[in-house]
Amino acid sequence: MAQLLALVEKAKPYPLAVAGPADFRCEPAGSVDPRVVLTEPGLSLYCLDHDTRRALFTRTDVDPGGAPFYFQAQYAHATEVVALSYDELHALPVSGQPSGVFLYSTGRCGSTLVATALAERGGLAGVSEPDVLTQLVMLAPRLSGPELRELTRSCVRVLSRGRPVVIKPRSFVIELAWLLHEEFPQFASVFLYREPLSWARSTARAFAGYDPALNTDPVSVQDRLGRLIPLVARWRLRAGRLLSPEEVMACQWVAQLERALALRHRGAHLFTATYEDLLADPRAVLGALFAHCGLPAPSGLDEILAKDSQEGTILSRSATAARPAGPGFDEAALTRTVAELWVEALR
Repeated sequence: MAQLLALVEKAKPYPLAVAGPADFRCEPAGSVDPRVVLTEPGLSLYCLDHDTRRALFTRTDVDPGGAPFYFQAQYAHATEVVALSYDELHALPVSGQPSGVFLYSTGRCGSTLVATALAERGGLAGVSEPDVLTQLVMLAPRLSGPELRELTRSCVRVLSRGRPVVIKPRSFVIELAWLLHEEFPQFASVFLYREPLSWARSTARAFAGYDPALNTDPVSVQDRLGRLIPLVARWRLRAGRLLSPEEVMACQWVAQLERALALRHRGAHLFTATYEDLLADPRAVLGALFAHCGLPAPSGLDEILAKDSQEGTILSRSATAARPAGPGFDEAALTRTVAELWVEALR
């Protein structure tokens, strides 16, 4: 039987932290049939607790699929938790074969808008940034190949619940795109990105101060980033020191472009578009993207294009515009590091 947990306290360290079992302090409140996580719409897969080999589902009074960021809505509106063992997770009788779109991106490139369009005009259920997939990137080095594959398969099945979905993970999940493609070749694959300097400017402003430890404990921050972006860890080891902000951003941008190219080389039919393309002719880009995904041409895009798809979050246009720009960054250093990393990637 699955365990019902009463939520005593919420303890997430900062809003954009990757979801984890320490986000909630809970007390046992009884047992329930594991299948309740499929039959009750208020329950959704939040994270894995790998140390105890359990999957944690939150109960919310709102649908997190309608939120710009799934993991934030789950946390903010959680009222209780249901814990399933890994065996119970794998045995869940999810009906139907998962299908839809994996929407990968570098972030800060219009991906939330595209996910909204696919959900509202493409008839797909939206799952925007489910952190259980982000966790799998961090757990991958600790898992055997078969266990990583089985957990990935079960998590996507539960996130989909037999519905056609658009799953837009955090940018880091491009590290697992090869596995998602192998397990779910029926999904369409899309990758969005942005010119590196423009992306870095937007990233620096949007995520300024997103982790309080950036200033107080930069070593721990880069340790965490190294688990999400392995190139950060490798470049830091090679340099023998903490990386500069320019080097970290360059590693992220190059690593994610490289993973997208690798996915295409593995045989995935990958649709790519840039933020600059979306700005110049959004209807043409969205029309081509919908066609790639096997969806009818979208109509009624004006409303979607006019609104901020991240409104109400700390990454909305109004929130990022109000945030201090900070000290800025060395654009020449970023450009130089991007070039160095590409040379290494091509060797």
